[in-house]
Amino acid sequence: MDISVYGVALLPVIIGLVQLARIFGMSSRLSPVLSIVVGIVLSLIYVAPGDFKKSFLVGLWLGLCATGLHSGFKNTMNGTFKKKDSNKGCDEEDT
Repeated sequence: MDISVYGVALLPVIIGLVQLARIFGMSSRLSPVLSIVVGIVLSLIYVAPGDFKKSFLVGLWLGLCATGLHSGFKNTMNGTFKKKDSNKGCDEEDT
């Protein structure tokens, strides 16, 4: 399957659109579903407009990748900040 550069370049676009939807009040539980739907729609428009099967598979792949990237980044950042916050209390003296 030949996935053009546009396919990979759509990942941050999908993540951004899903984040925008969350800012406007969408439940975070629906983020993965929206990510897949947006991936399929963008794939139908940009990656393979004439081939529905290819667009669907590439869009599904893009949506799942965008969900994984967002989740991995969020978990990494939460873990990093939790470690810093938990060590903060050990260094301070009681007054």
